[in-house]
Amino acid sequence: MLRQVLHRGLRTCFSRLGHFIASHPVFFASAPVLISILLGASFSRYQVEESVEHLLAPQHSLAKIERNLVNSLFPVNRSKHRLYSDLQTPGRYGRVIVTSFQKANMLDQHHTDLILKVPLITDADC
Repeated sequence: MLRQVLHRGLRTCFSRLGHFIASHPVFFASAPVLISILLGASFSRYQVEESVEHLLAPQHSLAKIERNLVNSLFPVNRSKHRLYSDLQTPGRYGRVIVTSFQKANMLDQHHTDLILKVPLITDADC
């Protein structure tokens, strides 16, 4: 008994909803598109922040002030001295993965010489 009443009530509600949607097709076809455009347009204001220091350190922290002071007093020529820690500074960096076709040992002298002959592109070449 309860199942029949529930079934009849749901059938009536969905029938009216289907009739309402069918009688207003322009609204139900264009409203989702307009809402998506409006919500998607807000992403154009966002910018990707690539500086790890800016994301993790406070704006006027003592560490940032001291770093700027040291960098201004003791500039480093970064073109000759590359460190792994320099990967956090802004710039273009890449990685090279070298593999062997024949499952050979990549630490053999022959393979090491071939790896060291791979030309590297620096900022001066770009």
